[in-house]
Amino acid sequence: MNVVSRGVKNAFRSPLRSGAIVLMLAISVGLILSMLVARSSVNAKIDQVKATAGTNITISPAGVMGFSGGGNYLTAAQVASITKTSHISSSVSDLSDQMSTSDTSLTPSLELGNFGARMQRFDSNSSSSTATSTSTASSDTSSTAATAETRPAPTPRTSVTGTTDPNSVSTDGSNLKLTSGLTIDGNSSSLVALVGNDLATKNSLTVGGTFTAYGKTITVSGIFKTGNKFQDSGIIMPLATVQSLTSQSGSVSSVIAKVDSSSNVSSTVTSLKSTLGDKADIVSQAETAAASVSSLEGIASLALAGVIGSTIAGAAIVLLAMIMIVRERRREIGVIKAIGGTNRKVIGQFVTEALTLTIVGAIVGLALGVVVSGPMTNSLVSSSTSSTSSSDRTGGPSGFARRGFGQIGTNITQITSSVTPAIFVSAIGITLLIAIIGSAVPAWFIARVRPSEVLRSE
Repeated sequence: MNVVSRGVKNAFRSPLRSGAIVLMLAISVGLILSMLVARSSVNAKIDQVKATAGTNITISPAGVMGFSGGGNYLTAAQVASITKTSHISSSVSDLSDQMSTSDTSLTPSLELGNFGARMQRFDSNSSSSTATSTSTASSDTSSTAATAETRPAPTPRTSVTGTTDPNSVSTDGSNLKLTSGLTIDGNSSSLVALVGNDLATKNSLTVGGTFTAYGKTITVSGIFKTGNKFQDSGIIMPLATVQSLTSQSGSVSSVIAKVDSSSNVSSTVTSLKSTLGDKADIVSQAETAAASVSSLEGIASLALAGVIGSTIAGAAIVLLAMIMIVRERRREIGVIKAIGGTNRKVIGQFVTEALTLTIVGAIVGLALGVVVSGPMTNSLVSSSTSSTSSSDRTGGPSGFARRGFGQIGTNITQITSSVTPAIFVSAIGITLLIAIIGSAVPAWFIARVRPSEVLRSE
């Protein structure tokens, strides 16, 4: 019987002990594979998060918040300087407006409520004319009472969004969902619009129907539904169309600029602030993206520590098992050497035995790792990113939820785990390393066994 066959046979001389060793090795190898899969998946997700999450920068006129505040619209020149800024890969420009019943044939579908009523309780022209007509020689008290009595009742308005990308109005980070019809080209100047589901229902509008806005006839290209009451009560038109209809050529109320990587967001914000000065408010989610990446990097480090720890544990299992086996078979080793067995042959036999146990354990462990790697990765990600996900919020200065802002929490929890050939080869390589490390010390012990001493002691 040659060295290899004898080593394989000896590996199972004690079935109970061999089974225990194989089981412990299987758990160790399974954990190694699972941690390798987790680390690979998380590293891939880190690259994806850096390229997608937290890369949006919102630029709006200084002092403007939705339809409130002051400030001047961004100009075409300022928008051009934004798009030319280094690391900005794309941008979406919006112009928000509100139509009163005198501007459109549409009946608003959004009820004001006490909040909306306070925001629109009267316009400046009505207030001014009322104040003038009641500014007589009467006392201040009677003048104030007369003004309050003559204030016009607040009226609902219909929101209008002119945009270069209709998908920017989506509230969940995906493309705008149309219930019927086709989307519009945000870069055109056509008299077309996407109408919110609530507004379309209120006015019995269907695809192909028309309504008037700012004295022009607008064709309904599609009906959209976001699930957001405000959004679904408005209309979306191409940016140039709204600029033309409202006589605001080149004006923009918000720009969403996408940076090529979250790593460049901070420097891009600094550059934009230098270019635009105090004329614009600039907001980014670089901190949120950094927190997301930091959380994922922590998982990757934990997975690497798991791989190292499992490798050490596996090597220790083989090492201790082989030391025990060598000590038990010390007499057998002495006899083999006495009848002409060389150190190389004896060591080869025990290394083969260690490899056999390790390979059997690895086969079971790799199968186990394939099964548990997905759930283990998802468990690590879920537990480490729940706080980051819950702290994420959507929206921007203009009051609209912006595409990409709401996906940070979602991105970092949707990690696809898969055992690639490279990971499998790495796991096998580590398994062989375990066998080599676990056999090295026993081999040294074997080399030091002297046949004469062993036989004399016996």
